[in-house]
Amino acid sequence: MLTVQQLQPTITDLQDIIRNGQFIGYQRGSFVAGLMERAKFDPSKLRPYNTIDEYDDALSRGSRYGGVAAIVDEIPYIKLFLAKYCTKYTMVGPTYKTSGFGFVFPKNSPLVPDVSRAILNITEEGKMAAIERKWFNQNTDCPEQGKNTTSDSLTLDSFRGLFLIAGVSSGVAVLIFLFVFLYEHRDILNSEGSVRQKVGSMIKEFDHKKDISSHTEHKERNPHEGINMSTVQSPRTSISNHGEGIFTEEESSISTTEPGTPDHGLFTHNRC
Repeated sequence: MLTVQQLQPTITDLQDIIRNGQFIGYQRGSFVAGLMERAKFDPSKLRPYNTIDEYDDALSRGSRYGGVAAIVDEIPYIKLFLAKYCTKYTMVGPTYKTSGFGFVFPKNSPLVPDVSRAILNITEEGKMAAIERKWFNQNTDCPEQGKNTTSDSLTLDSFRGLFLIAGVSSGVAVLIFLFVFLYEHRDILNSEGSVRQKVGSMIKEFDHKKDISSHTEHKERNPHEGINMSTVQSPRTSISNHGEGIFTEEESSISTTEPGTPDHGLFTHNRC
């Protein structure tokens, strides 16, 4: 059974960072610095970086140790960063809308309709999605996935505490049982005899007690077993003890026929 690191960010909004007085990183030369200042963020809490590797180092150290608590950057750059460090970080919080980017041409430039038409064709043909998958590694394997999965795998050492609790509980239960058993049969221990004889007697008592317990448990599960068959009611019968075939007139008229049996009389005679 394996487990992979869950990404559960402790920061979900810029307001959390502002309240906690933590540092924020951004790309050097980006308009993000001005955006943060307009959001009334303390400029002294902003730290610029140049590469995505510097992003990783700053986030790993954290705000207390010379790093940052979060990175604020444009979504394309964030996606490029997450494509490399997909198992360590995640993108959270609301997306802050800006005016976006555009191409600037001189007035009445003949390139405007051609560029607009080319952008429209790329969008309609799905080439934009292909470009995004190529550069941002979407729907591909994460390069750090295997390394982190191996380090986060559950081993026997992960269950050390569980095994310790189970072992101690079992040991205490065995000791209590032995103490009670020896106390109940202390007369055997106090009797005269060799240690071997006492041990043999203890084993016999334990085996006898085990058999009684097993028999009682079996009887409780099958309460109708072992019922004496003599208690089952049988059809009524009449027995007469007479001499040599001597019957009264009244008795000789009684039919011994039972339902479901052939008609016949049953009597015995003593031969002379």
